[in-house]
Amino acid sequence: MNKPYCDDKGNIIDFYEILNIPYKAEKELIRSAFCNLIKIYHPDISGKNADEDKKKVDLIIKGYKLLIDDELRKDYNSKLLSKSRFSSDGYVYLPKNRIKYSISLKDLLTTRLLNKKIKRKERMRAFGQDVEIFVTPKESEKGAVAFVELPSRMDCHVCYGEDKYCHVCNGVGRIPTASHIEVKIHPYTQNGSTVDIDLMKLRPDRFTSFTMKSLRIKITIIGKAFQKEGT
Repeated sequence: MNKPYCDDKGNIIDFYEILNIPYKAEKELIRSAFCNLIKIYHPDISGKNADEDKKKVDLIIKGYKLLIDDELRKDYNSKLLSKSRFSSDGYVYLPKNRIKYSISLKDLLTTRLLNKKIKRKERMRAFGQDVEIFVTPKESEKGAVAFVELPSRMDCHVCYGEDKYCHVCNGVGRIPTASHIEVKIHPYTQNGSTVDIDLMKLRPDRFTSFTMKSLRIKITIIGKAFQKEGT
């Protein structure tokens, strides 16, 4: 299940604060807040192209997708209130610095296409995987959860592709964004194990689809030195 909850430091993001809405906001208010903020910060509308505005737009879109879905919102609310480092089944949530992309995350999210100059088969030959996740021996024994961020496209909820003059999607009907997938590392997973995920069968939510077709993840078990630095 998609759970884009944390920032770069592993802290849970308060998307209610991002959208400037109360915790008990109804869906109508969530949609209204989303549309109003997109008009202000989206570079195609505001004319600005600052990195801060791009980051703000990403957070607005992520917050909207999360809060508009009843099931995702319920799970998010429980995590936001408890701020627990552990999942309900006792798996530890891994910080983002335990996830290594075969190309830089900046390129991954900026191009939305995993850098057109690097074909996936070339990346497979060079790295053997799209993503590498690092866990400590203890985490490998107990189980862990990582949230991998991938490029995606979200339905335009302003015109749904029916208005070629739409100020949000320009009539395309889709908005480029980024989504997360939850990767569970089950207890006693072996060092060097790989997991292949068919992204064509996996949607972040009913409004969004990934731009990649598949994903290969490698699990690497690291020592105590990394644990002290990375956690």
